[in-house]
Amino acid sequence: MFKNILVPVDGSDESRKALELAKGIASGGQTTDITLLYVMNPVVFAAAVAPGEEKFISAIPEILVFRQQEADMVLEEMAKLLADTPVQVERKALEGHPARTILETAKEGHYELIVMGSRGMSRLAGFLLGSVSDAVVHHAHCPVMIVR
Repeated sequence: MFKNILVPVDGSDESRKALELAKGIASGGQTTDITLLYVMNPVVFAAAVAPGEEKFISAIPEILVFRQQEADMVLEEMAKLLADTPVQVERKALEGHPARTILETAKEGHYELIVMGSRGMSRLAGFLLGSVSDAVVHHAHCPVMIVR
């Protein structure tokens, strides 16, 4: 039914459950592609450099490398869950606001379904803080399955 599914992952139990559901959908139908998307929040550094702070500034490239390594590790771990399927797996690590990046990736990639985990926020917390899954559900161009 769905030829391509986008599964945002972060290594959490919720994203594992979402991937297992996507795997089930793919196994039971004609799905050919699952894309695992790891969204890295932008790193913003704004500081006046005072004497002695040079060490902090020189550590920025290391922080960026560590962040990419973490993304690669999560994507590798999640891809292993699909190793026993005939589904084509693509891995993407992108930087940006999580909800916006998921929505843009889904639309630009012409995905037919987004399957993602929910953190289980209360309605009040979701209202006050907003949530990635809530924003994706309300603004996606395609169906969205939220897994708890």
